[in-house]
Amino acid sequence: MIALLLACPYCFGNADSDQVRAAKIGVLVLLGFIVPLLAAIALIARSWARRARELSANAETETP
Repeated sequence: MIALLLACPYCFGNADSDQVRAAKIGVLVLLGFIVPLLAAIALIARSWARRARELSANAETETP
């Protein structure tokens, strides 16, 4: 039953073909852009959270 669901080599393509290698390189390039962008967003969110905690702590100590 599972053999019916698998693509034949003509449809799937050769694993060593130029198209497959180009697709793999394309995925790596996209990851090279997306991962640093997500890391930067996470660092900014962490910075904002830390700054909010500091401002909240300062506001509590300044109120009489």
